[in-house]
Amino acid sequence: MDRLSYIRNLAFLYFEGKIPRDAESVLFDFINENSRHFTLFRKWEREWLNSGQTNADVERQWKRLHTRMLANEAAMPMFPKHRFTFRRMFSFVAVVLVLVCLSVAILYRNVHTGMEVSYFVNETPLGDKTRLLLADGSSVWLNSGSTLKYSTGFNAKNRVVVLDGEGYFEVKQNGGVPFTVHTHGYDVVVKGTKFNVSAYEEDPFISTTLIEGKVTVNYKDESVDMQPGEEMKLIKSTGELQHSRVNAAQSNAWTNNQLVDDNITFQELMMRLSRRFDVRIYVDDEVLSHQTFSVSLRNEETLEQVFDALQKIIPFSVKKENQSYHITSINR
Repeated sequence: MDRLSYIRNLAFLYFEGKIPRDAESVLFDFINENSRHFTLFRKWEREWLNSGQTNADVERQWKRLHTRMLANEAAMPMFPKHRFTFRRMFSFVAVVLVLVCLSVAILYRNVHTGMEVSYFVNETPLGDKTRLLLADGSSVWLNSGSTLKYSTGFNAKNRVVVLDGEGYFEVKQNGGVPFTVHTHGYDVVVKGTKFNVSAYEEDPFISTTLIEGKVTVNYKDESVDMQPGEEMKLIKSTGELQHSRVNAAQSNAWTNNQLVDDNITFQELMMRLSRRFDVRIYVDDEVLSHQTFSVSLRNEETLEQVFDALQKIIPFSVKKENQSYHITSINR
């Protein structure tokens, strides 16, 4: 089987919702190679839709998959000007799909500046992740409850995104043109590298962990270079910038639905579990919230299984109220 036939088969598996994670990466890499491959991918989509092979269950899955493809299309602004009609249709479809899907791309025009801005909002529960392919060849994985914003003019010479939430980035080198991630605390400037940024508005800190390459963190009047295996953490309450060595490979374990950390506080773990299981977890004990330990969740454990395992090493009680959990130490 030649490469094109192989990729076509992967595309049909993707449309059916049956493609494995590693094969999905192969398909996305092919799509991102050039605009012709992207056009071919959409042609295969039409073939699949017209093949009559769909059924009611597949069609339900297709609504979600189609939303993801629209999101990837928004992240790859390849539309020439004469396709404005399709762009308008896309923005309308995205608005409709937001009513029935949890993961959606939105295109809108800022009435004050006239600049078109693409939003990709990932509100998927149960630790679901979404991968975006950007027009410069870079890839971004968004964690649940995260938003990525960027101009529709995003390209090889304009590489600026705004992140609210958590994202793992694999940035392609591009002739020295920097790639900038704006967060509500600091900016991360890179030229080509792999790194993880966690910048949820409700979290007490913003962190950047460098896996490969080199990045610079710009905070107020300070610029700090990072090396692989380092983490930069901004403590919001004090404005303190903490620079330390960590096990960087653990920072993006969430992209494989895993949670691994050698030094995590109880409060931080509960925040991650809240997003992973789409619930609210409150720690009603200051001493308990600051206890640190190691954690490794690799086997699709349920929340109850996680609580049971933790209670064997840390004495606490759990009270469930609707979709909320309240945790207190049993020593008080």
